[in-house]
Parts: sequence; structure tokens; C-alpha cells
Amino acid sequence: MPESSTPNTEVTFPHDTVNEQVVVAAGLVSAEAREGLVRRLKPDQFFEEEHRIIWAAITEMVNRKLAFDLATLQSLTRGETQFDSQYVVSLMEARPDAPPNLEHHVSMLQWDYGRLNAVRGPISALLASIKDPRTAPDRVRSLARSVSQAFDEYEDRRFLLDPIEVVRAQMADLDERIAGRSLYPYGIKGLDFYLNEAGQAGEARLIPGTAPGLITVITGVSGSGKSPLAMTMGVGIARQKRKVLYGAWEIGAGETLELMAAQCLRWSKTDLAMGRVTPSMRVQLEEKEHAICQYVRFMERPFGKTKKDKMVNDRNLDIIQGYLSDTGCEVAIFDLWKRCLRQTDPDEEEHALIRQQAMAEELQVHCILVQQQRLKDVEARIDKRPTREGIKGSGAWVEVPDMIFGVYRPALFKKIDDVVLEVDVLKQRRGPWPLAVEFDWDGERGLITGGRPIPYEQPGESSEGAFGAGGTFAKPKRRKAESS
Repeated sequence: MPESSTPNTEVTFPHDTVNEQVVVAAGLVSAEAREGLVRRLKPDQFFEEEHRIIWAAITEMVNRKLAFDLATLQSLTRGETQFDSQYVVSLMEARPDAPPNLEHHVSMLQWDYGRLNAVRGPISALLASIKDPRTAPDRVRSLARSVSQAFDEYEDRRFLLDPIEVVRAQMADLDERIAGRSLYPYGIKGLDFYLNEAGQAGEARLIPGTAPGLITVITGVSGSGKSPLAMTMGVGIARQKRKVLYGAWEIGAGETLELMAAQCLRWSKTDLAMGRVTPSMRVQLEEKEHAICQYVRFMERPFGKTKKDKMVNDRNLDIIQGYLSDTGCEVAIFDLWKRCLRQTDPDEEEHALIRQQAMAEELQVHCILVQQQRLKDVEARIDKRPTREGIKGSGAWVEVPDMIFGVYRPALFKKIDDVVLEVDVLKQRRGPWPLAVEFDWDGERGLITGGRPIPYEQPGESSEGAFGAGGTFAKPKRRKAESS
């Protein structure tokens, strides 16, 4: 058998390259085999670096529902120097069909990977413990049992990551950032960047923004401006020529599209609702809607349409995953996401949010989830700004997302002109928070413009804690200035 130096070990570890070649070839030439193999094998399980790179690209093709062709495969390797298109062609020519004994080669590949993990893990630890007289006998016996278990259950260890593969993938991510792909704007200039006096974008405020595989939550009370903010983001992301899947489950797809087009045209929502539209305006509106739909696809709420539909969280999330895959979208907006849930107790909701997060990571889609604040919680506070703790539902709404935006319109609670909308950055996993940004707001046209940093205060804070001595919410502290 050929020998290959294995990662993270000083010994030469023998394995059969033919098994890898057969499996990779089957993934290249057979769509049916490709689907099943990707579910069972990860790139880490291949010894040969070139096979790892090819398999990572095949995996992405399957996740994004892309038809196979050599050019697409090469583009998904993202410029890896070890990728050789001629070698790929030679594999396909040598094995034009999935072999009838494919299962044997998959098993042998998994066995090789299982042996490697056993050497790296329990066997290495066992030998070290035997050599060390200070090791307790129970520890040695436990490691000896672990060796047997490692060989019995090796097929289930595909999520144990290869150290070299982790480094390679992370360095590839760093290279993209070095090349300038470190920011993925939401498409609202005053939110994405600090603006100078001339309204020009300066330093980034949100890092990395709508990057693949992350989750953003938009929260606020009903009527605060969550949906207009989500629509503005949808249009802004589409202007970057990025594909968007829009689950308009609260307002509806047609009306959402019309409002997005009206935002772009700066038209009155009331005029549209009353049908005060001239023939030329109708043409303009239709053209704008078609332009938006070049990059935005709408998803009708598919859950619970009839009494026969079984509303189960996992089944509904399977449906969402199918739509994410089929559309090949880069960003998905769900307004309101919670409408996909049937079981809404905290444990079930937490499970569903974690599943949505895993889905985003696997498919490399950024998901924007719109969710309500608890109205009673807001009404009980002197300061009505949204909080992380006020998000309606499970605590996972705070733990899972990478970004949380709270939307606040002062005119909902005060007798003042309704011309301001505030977005509070309540969480930013990779950047500074909390932050507050104040926008000019035109509710009649759904326009969110400008973007000025303002001091941020935590609603309900006081020197006595959240509640004053008399059991009511105390007056908030003066808000701390935002660093820019």
C-alpha cells in the first residue's frame, strides 16, 4: 500500500489511496451517489490534500443544489493551488460510472480514518500514560477501554475535525479578508458605516455584517419599523447583486415587493393603497418590481395551509432548508421567522434556533430573523427601547444570533413628530456593542435614511438596579457616548 505522511503525527501512516480515488470519482460522475456520499463523508476524512479540496467543493455543490460541471467545481475550490483540473478529468475518465462495490471503498476509507483517529487519540494517550509512572491505574485502564471503543465506533466520528484541515480552512477565510472580502454590508450606508459630514462612508460600524453562515435578529414591538428595516436591507443587499430569499410571512410576498419598490421610488404608501396611480406610474412600479426580483425570490409561508398539514418544527425546518438550497441564496430574510414553529415552548424553540444556525453554517447563507419584543415588558419600562432580554421567547434568541438589532420609534410612545427611527445594536459578536444609530424616518414612504451615532443607554438601568426602591423602574442613567 502507498504511504503518506499524515497531519499532526510524526509517524508514517499507511492507507490505500485507491479507496479515495474511487469515492471521489463516484462523487464527480454520479449525482445520486454524490448526494449520499456527502452526507456520510467530510473532507477531513481524506488523507490526500487534493482529494480533500475536491471533496470540499463537491460538498458545497450538493449543499447549494448546483449541477456538476468542471468550471463550477474549480470556482468552488477558491483558487487552491493543489487543485488540478486534469487530474479531475482523469478520475472521471477512468471511472465513468459509480462502481457497484462503492460501499466497500467508503467503508475502507472510513476505516483508515478511524485508525488514524485511534492512533492520534486513545492509543497515543495510552502509551504516554503507560510510560509515566505517575499515571493512576484507573486512568490507564480507562484509556485501554477507549482504544477498543475507538475501533468499534469509528464510522460515527466524521465530525471530529482534522487539525490541518481546520488551519487550512481558517487561513482560506483569512485570505479572503486580506483580499478585501471582510465586510458584507446590510445595504444601509448609515448603519454599515460611520458617515462623515458630507454623508460619505468611513470606518465600518458592523463587522462583518451579513457574512455567510451567520444569524442576524431584528427585534422591536409591533409597528416599530422592523419590517421596513428588513425591506430596506433586502433592497440594499440586492443592489450588491447578492441573491436574497425573502420569507414575507407577516405582510405577504406581493405587498412586501410593492412596498420595497415604493421605497425605491419614494412613493406614498397611502397613494398605492388607495389606487392613486397613473398609467405611467404603474409602468414604473412594474419595472422596479422586476428589477428587485432579479435578485430577490419570495417564499410564501408553506406551513399549516390545510388541516392535513402536520405542523412539526423539524419538518418545517426541513422545508426551509430545502428552499435555501434550491434558491442558492446568499441571504435569507424571514419576517416573522417564529411562524415556522408549531412547538413554541422554550426547549423546542431553542432547538429550532440552533437548527437554523446549523443550517446557515452548512449552506453558508446569512439568515435575518425578525422577532417581536414582549409588549408587556416594554410597557412596564420608563424607557421603551428594545432590549435583548425583552425578545419574545426563549433565551436562545440572545445566545444564537451573531447580530441583534433593536428597532425603536419614539413617536410610538411620545407625542412628538414621527420623523426618527433608532436602531440599537444590542449584540455584535465580532465588533463593538452596544451602539445606537438614529435615522431620518418617513413612515409614509417607508424610508430610512441618514444614520447618526447617538449615545446609548441601557433601558431601565439605575444605581439601584433595574428596579427603583419603590418597585418601579427607576429613571435611566445618562447614556454613554458611542465610540467612533
